[in-house]
Amino acid sequence: MATTPTSNRGVFKAGRVLAPDSKWTGEEPEWTNWEDWSIEKFMATRQRMLNFYNYYLSTADMKPAVLDFMKRENYSKEEIDAISAANPNVMPSTIGKLIRAMDRGMPSLHPDAQDYFDKLPFVEGAVAKDDKAIVKKELGIVLNTLYSAKIEELSNKTEKTEPKLSVFDRIKNKVNTEVIALMDKMLDGWDEDLSVTPEPMPLTSYIRDNGIPANGCGIIQAWIMRYLEEYRAAFTKSDPYFVEAYSYITRADLKARLKAMESMLADVEKYTKAKKAQRAPRAKKVKDAVKQIGRLQFQQNSQDYNIDSISPLRIPSAQRLYVFNTKYRALSVYYAKGSAGFEIKGTTIQNFDPAESFTVNLRKPKDTLQYVMTHAIKPLDKLFSDDKLKKKPATGRINDQTLLLRVIEFKK
Repeated sequence: MATTPTSNRGVFKAGRVLAPDSKWTGEEPEWTNWEDWSIEKFMATRQRMLNFYNYYLSTADMKPAVLDFMKRENYSKEEIDAISAANPNVMPSTIGKLIRAMDRGMPSLHPDAQDYFDKLPFVEGAVAKDDKAIVKKELGIVLNTLYSAKIEELSNKTEKTEPKLSVFDRIKNKVNTEVIALMDKMLDGWDEDLSVTPEPMPLTSYIRDNGIPANGCGIIQAWIMRYLEEYRAAFTKSDPYFVEAYSYITRADLKARLKAMESMLADVEKYTKAKKAQRAPRAKKVKDAVKQIGRLQFQQNSQDYNIDSISPLRIPSAQRLYVFNTKYRALSVYYAKGSAGFEIKGTTIQNFDPAESFTVNLRKPKDTLQYVMTHAIKPLDKLFSDDKLKKKPATGRINDQTLLLRVIEFKK
């Protein structure tokens, strides 16, 4: 799919979003006479709406609609001012998408939505949600976050009279704020949409990027073990209390949650062991991951291959990286040169081993890309060990036609 320059996105004319790539995206969805549609057409249009706004509009483009919504719904002046002054990126983009669609005539809840979910295969127990209620809940979360930050800012300016916190208490507070809060939000997300298979969080990246030391990982492990034991007790029916507490979840969903928790626990344990094994200090201070990716350009997603890029924050310090250039159908595999992993300078991957790293052109990219993203390391090594493959040297360059497919955090 053609990549639209950023300057052409978020352009409005006569109240509509201009769609220069309408050949692929279609025009902005209309909701006239939606009452006459089948529920299947309505749900398909709703999904296309989310994809359309994700492609053309940023959270900044949708902020005015959010503020208008808050005024209509009688939010306080303080709340409206807080959202108005905040960086647009503090809001989930779904808020603005749903508000704009409802402003243009989409009902907040289709009267046949629950019947639609009840008839879907393998989605037992899914509950239809009112979009206006979803927007208000998400706005509430954002406002609470902004108020908490403001209170913390004011408290930092006030002379502290409380006793000085111990080192472990400071670590505990940091873990609760930077990691545990995100995992609580992950659980809320699992409960909000039971039709989506629970997936584990990339805990290693969050722990590393927030500088959580090894002794802080025990707090995270304890949190995971709590829910792991609850889900296991409900799944095996060994504890009637938890069987009843999680009766709203299907066995398939429980199994998926168990698998996700076990995966996260394994990641934390692996990270803890690796962290404790680092005895000697690094030769140089590693530049913050956020600063490293400041100038990096990459392709966010591809509808042709149905792939979204991973967060570039996961690249620094990783040990292996898979990327794909959609223009030339070229897959590049990078191996880090040393235990410090990769670094990013401008738009180029640094600290990769040129002897091991390579680029290959793919004849059947869709099949190969899915294989790369879903298989373990040994099958991948076997796939690329074929002597018939025409491997070229990897350059390290990343551009806006490059998908970030996958990273391996530790050497395998």
